[in-house]
Amino acid sequence: MANTQTFTGDGVTTAFYFTFPFFGTNDIKVSIDTIPQTTDDFSVYPTQSPAPADTQYIGGRIDFSTAPSNGAIIKVWRDIELTRHIDYQPTAEPLSHQLNQDFNQCIAALNEMAEKLENTLSLASIPNLADLLSELSTIRESFPNFLTADDLETLNTAVSNLESAITTLNGYDYVVESQLPTADNNYTWYNKYKSGRIEMGGVYQKASFTLGSGSTTEISDITFPKTLAESPKIVSVADDMTFFNLHVIERTTTGLKIKISNQLPVSHTQVACNIFWSVQGTIAS
Repeated sequence: MANTQTFTGDGVTTAFYFTFPFFGTNDIKVSIDTIPQTTDDFSVYPTQSPAPADTQYIGGRIDFSTAPSNGAIIKVWRDIELTRHIDYQPTAEPLSHQLNQDFNQCIAALNEMAEKLENTLSLASIPNLADLLSELSTIRESFPNFLTADDLETLNTAVSNLESAITTLNGYDYVVESQLPTADNNYTWYNKYKSGRIEMGGVYQKASFTLGSGSTTEISDITFPKTLAESPKIVSVADDMTFFNLHVIERTTTGLKIKISNQLPVSHTQVACNIFWSVQGTIAS
């Protein structure tokens, strides 16, 4: 990160100068050999005092109460604390440089959060398991400069558990693609699994129609949202019709053909109907 500097102790030096910008002394964090230091262990002094109008401090000095040991790795970094540095009074005129300073702090804090978020989201774009685990290992190896031994043990355990979980998950068949029913897709839905197995369903809506006694009508435009490798297994076909019977007379890799028949001794009009269907099969490669 740009707002980070590393030094090496010599057992004598107590003052270390850093050159990245900050807004308040609480923004500055320090570790020695991965152990975070408290404000009792060090003090922060800006390079210039006070900070120029409209800007942040351009750098500063870390003073330790006791010199870090010879060879100790000293990390100094910025983590902007979301606190107010200026308290505006209702009877006082707001000064432009104070307003600018507040906005500068907010923008810098947002940039820091955006960088952290980008680093996190970049993991989601890694295309395969091997690359993901490699990236996690790289991140884990870069953390010793910032984390304690206990933190590293926790992180190592978390990564190991993630590797185990992914390995276990690879042994299961799970949904890799799906579609919810909407008016735009004719109320069809599907769940496609890693193995190639697929579940599909939908609602066919037929407007008002009339059938004479013993007559039939066919519906042949029930189309699957995905093409299958072979004819599907019918899971269910149901309707909300009161007087007519429903039968599947043909099933293909792309859809169903359904026959509606009137077994009553008289003609009857169906105001409208919904046919609910679902199938299972293997998706075409």
